[in-house]
Amino acid sequence: VDAAAPKPQVCVCGAGNAAHVFIPLLSSMGYKVTVFADYGDEAERLIKGIEENDGLRIDDRQDPENRKSYKGKPLKVSKNAAEVVPNADVIIAALPSFAIKHVLTGLKPHLKEGAVIICMPGQGGCEFVAKEVLGDDLGKVTFAGIIPMPLNCRISEWGKSVELAALKASYDLAALPAENSQKAADVLSKLLDRPVRALQSFIGIALNGGNANNHPPRLMATWGSHTEGQTYADNPLFYETWDDEAQKWCGMISDERLKVFDTICEKYPGKFGTPGQIPDVRAYMARINNGQISDDSTIKGVFATNNGLKGFHYPMKKNDAGQWEIDFANRYFMEDIPEGLCVYKGYAELAGVPTPGIDAILTKFQGYMGKEYLVDGTLSGKDAMATKAPQAYGITSLEALLP
Repeated sequence: VDAAAPKPQVCVCGAGNAAHVFIPLLSSMGYKVTVFADYGDEAERLIKGIEENDGLRIDDRQDPENRKSYKGKPLKVSKNAAEVVPNADVIIAALPSFAIKHVLTGLKPHLKEGAVIICMPGQGGCEFVAKEVLGDDLGKVTFAGIIPMPLNCRISEWGKSVELAALKASYDLAALPAENSQKAADVLSKLLDRPVRALQSFIGIALNGGNANNHPPRLMATWGSHTEGQTYADNPLFYETWDDEAQKWCGMISDERLKVFDTICEKYPGKFGTPGQIPDVRAYMARINNGQISDDSTIKGVFATNNGLKGFHYPMKKNDAGQWEIDFANRYFMEDIPEGLCVYKGYAELAGVPTPGIDAILTKFQGYMGKEYLVDGTLSGKDAMATKAPQAYGITSLEALLP
């Protein structure tokens, strides 16, 4: 990217936690920012909050010794894509996976030639949705997915302020068409002032690290002996209490997904990536949280001593008796398992790689979630096709994924 070139115009999609950061962050860096928010009355509420607050405010606590706050305003917020999308060079889609199809459908008629859509996170089958919705427009525009999700953040007051705990240190990216991945990586690198590595295929994103490798194994380590109706006296901190059992489960899932990726790469040399290309969980967390971790020598250390992960509790809720119950409707279960762990499992089946750790976690929790993903060790339960595994998109062989 030419350093002297004018800054690209950016359209942020949605109005969730990440959008609350990207709107003021990029505005304050001198980018022209628009917002496409067509869910319910989000556009109207966002306009009202920004007007009342004279901008969206970021309370930045990335450096606990140097907390700071700053504001930014978008050029325009609208639920009408025609008003905010046509001039955008870069479109940031930091969205839950269920919203991607709807948003891409809304964007499609208004996309500028050469525009780069960046989906965050890039896991959860977004590439299959992009192929379906954008079709022949891929090439005229680039669709990219990244890992990790760039931000640890939480809205403080909707439409007015957000707390930023971390902006990750580096990213992996894959794109459609694949030959545009370096171009998209350069665009994102300039936007966030962070290194971005271009990967050869979305398989390298799907089998990368992230929440699926972190949350379910942590839950398994703590609640592997949970029984129906069991309650707990307190709700501990999730990361600071990371122990040897959590390290064991987390490492097991890491080893299994790496084995799947390496096997796929070995079966089809030069098509999907290179064996050893994606990092194990310790290296992944150390790299993306560089500067935030005091001991990155072990899996336990990258979680327990990570400033960006402080203060988060388990997915639990208090009952009327004052006891804590597991919240099986929480995203650590309802997103990270069907949209993450089941994706690992789906690719494992295509590659013929056994996954005893993944199978144990799915078997333990699926019933409590009211789901059936795994039957007799295979992704053939009644809810398997509602996951984001490749099989749910009609992919039944690795050959079907060849470029």
